[in-house]
Amino acid sequence: MKHAEKLIGRILFLDGTPEVSKLGKIVIGADIPKQLANDHEAEMGAIKAYNEVIKLAGDVSDFATREILENILMDEDRHIDEIEELQDQIKQMTLPIFLTTQT
Repeated sequence: MKHAEKLIGRILFLDGTPEVSKLGKIVIGADIPKQLANDHEAEMGAIKAYNEVIKLAGDVSDFATREILENILMDEDRHIDEIEELQDQIKQMTLPIFLTTQT
């Protein structure tokens, strides 16, 4: 939501109209590994999209928007790292043991 708020604020600043009625499909998993795989896929899609729009912002010399997007991209990269860390933990200790370590 914080990313959306930043982007909406920038769109409004540029006298645009943010469209918030079209949401992406939310995919849930039947178990923790599947959910993490779905989350990983969603984050990778977001990273690809942010990279494309960062390039576009640079091409049109909108450096303020590009900076906002680059900061969001860093958050997305961190999300990928966190998901991959959890996936590695599950592989190393098995799901039942991993679940006992979660509070």
